[in-house]
Amino acid sequence: MENNQSEKPKRGGKREGAGRKKTTCKTYCFNAPEGTVQILEKVPQKTAFIIAAVEEKAKREGLI
Repeated sequence: MENNQSEKPKRGGKREGAGRKKTTCKTYCFNAPEGTVQILEKVPQKTAFIIAAVEEKAKREGLI
């Protein structure tokens, strides 16, 4: 009987380039009061709007 333990099938395991690509983004969730919800519902690009608002506020506060 021949011993074929050195020849393993090449199935499974990690593949180069597989999986989700890494990003520099981080997700934040928050509970918005009703007034804020009404404003955000009118905005077509909510993410861009929120980012701009946070950056503007940070500039006014001297954080950046």
